[in-house]
Amino acid sequence: MSAVRTLVVGDVHGCLDELDALLEEAKFLPGRDELWMVGDLVDRGPDSVGVVRRARSLGARSVLGNHEEKHLRFRKHAAREAADPRYRNPMKPLSEESRAAHEALDEADWQWLGGLPVWRTLADRWVVVHGGLEPRWPLARQNERLVLRIREVDERGKFVSSGDPRVPVPGSVPWASRWRGPESVLYGHQVHGLERPRVDAHGDGVECWGLDTGCVFGGRLTAFVWPAGEIVQVDAKRAYASLETAPLE
Repeated sequence: MSAVRTLVVGDVHGCLDELDALLEEAKFLPGRDELWMVGDLVDRGPDSVGVVRRARSLGARSVLGNHEEKHLRFRKHAAREAADPRYRNPMKPLSEESRAAHEALDEADWQWLGGLPVWRTLADRWVVVHGGLEPRWPLARQNERLVLRIREVDERGKFVSSGDPRVPVPGSVPWASRWRGPESVLYGHQVHGLERPRVDAHGDGVECWGLDTGCVFGGRLTAFVWPAGEIVQVDAKRAYASLETAPLE
């Protein structure tokens, strides 16, 4: 039996029109093909709620992104605050746009988001994550919080951060440049460029593909087509946020 054709889509960030255009460009057929997503469906773009509901309606399989995790955590704190007048939500307030989307999501949306795993196994030796993996540990020993957010590592393969993703720690490198598998990894979270995905290829067929090509920043929305290993892309209709000034969580 041949493998099911699977589209793994990079960070959508509320860009519903571009998601629909990408599926059309890829000739995606529900019921024949599968749709997987690397997380960060929401925030920054024009229609976060629409993206979540399109994903749900198509039976998409997504991993949890740090933006979904932020909304889920905010909702948990807000519920505790509503139940206990003495409690104060420790998180920063959501932006006006994020707050509007947060409040528009219904209970079915929240249940779907709350059920997203931190990583998914696409096939033998292929996994999908949002941020990445610490090269010093095998998949089973990864810190789930870091899987959502990792960008850079030191020479030992340990997560490092300056606190500002635009300012790398001296001597650090992208985690994917040090990952040796055995799994190949499809991930998002970090915009390495606005045109083509970043590819780190290592021995024994291990590959890491960074699929966030900054659609919400005016780049492209990218899908990796498995098992063919092809890339399908569409251009953003416009830049909805600034890569230079947006807080890169």
